[in-house]
Amino acid sequence: MLLGYPKVLQSLMGTLLTWGVTAAGAGLVFVLRGEQRKVLDVSLGFAAGVMLAATFWSLLEPAIEMADLSGVYGAFAFVPVVVGFVVGAAFVYLADIILPHMSFYSGL
Repeated sequence: MLLGYPKVLQSLMGTLLTWGVTAAGAGLVFVLRGEQRKVLDVSLGFAAGVMLAATFWSLLEPAIEMADLSGVYGAFAFVPVVVGFVVGAAFVYLADIILPHMSFYSGL
């Protein structure tokens, strides 16, 4: 938090910062074009790691904490979160299998 700045201005600055970093990362596609495939592969791996960390710290960890605080599950507070994670992963996997084969012209 930046002391002395209104919250709306702080939100705007944070939004512009994340937009700028995203635009700079996307701009690398035009600069590197395929000549340096390893750089793009490393960038993709880094992005995957960031998204995995964001998934855990913003979604899974608070869900485990909420299940633990409910007192219903005891030492197995992670179970409902794991079940939800697996069901979500299965949904994405099945959607990846089914949806590419669907089109407006196939009669589905």
